[in-house]
Amino acid sequence: MNHTLNGDNVEITDALRGFVGEKLAKLDVQGTDTSSARVTLKIDGSKQSASGTLQVDGQDLTDITATASDMNTAIDQLVNKLSAQLKRHKQRQYGRPQ
Repeated sequence: MNHTLNGDNVEITDALRGFVGEKLAKLDVQGTDTSSARVTLKIDGSKQSASGTLQVDGQDLTDITATASDMNTAIDQLVNKLSAQLKRHKQRQYGRPQ
């Protein structure tokens, strides 16, 4: 999966890029055709947020945002929310498992 990482008031370091890449790699295991992801990291005062959009089967899933006091926690929450969104997309597309 290709991913684009942008920062708003955040310097994107190699460590952050690697952490986000490692977390997004877990989404590939779910068996959907996830072609790309766009992630934006933002610091606004004491709040740190991560927002992302996945492109699956040629369509964008909704923009999802997670906010926490720590950037790594915000990224973890974002990936969990994206994973849940992928599951819902997969169930809608292929039908509910019996």
